[in-house]
Amino acid sequence: MIFEYDELKEAVTEDFERFYQMGFSETQIFPAVLDEYKYGEDFCQAENVCIHIFLAMNYAKNGLNFKIITEELNHFITEESEQEVRATLGNEFVKYVADLALLMKNISWEHKSSLGLMKEG
Repeated sequence: MIFEYDELKEAVTEDFERFYQMGFSETQIFPAVLDEYKYGEDFCQAENVCIHIFLAMNYAKNGLNFKIITEELNHFITEESEQEVRATLGNEFVKYVADLALLMKNISWEHKSSLGLMKEG
């Protein structure tokens, strides 16, 4: 990952806002912002997961439907990816967990289950 966690979060937010202000639709903003990063030399799974979370947070903040993003997160948030995110972020992993918890507050119960974010029991 080229960016530190907060730098990436700020960059994704700026990109989101730029495309949003340009009049891009919900379905256009997501791939447009993701394309800004995914072809980078150091793009990795951890960065991909973080970008998806940041985008979902921006969508929620602006009252946009972010189901498409959480559906993709369903494929990314696995035990293996969480270990990669932890290793990549190091001490900043705490910020990631806090943002993920904040995002979960905005996701419906059934979607949390489909993401595997809710533990039974």
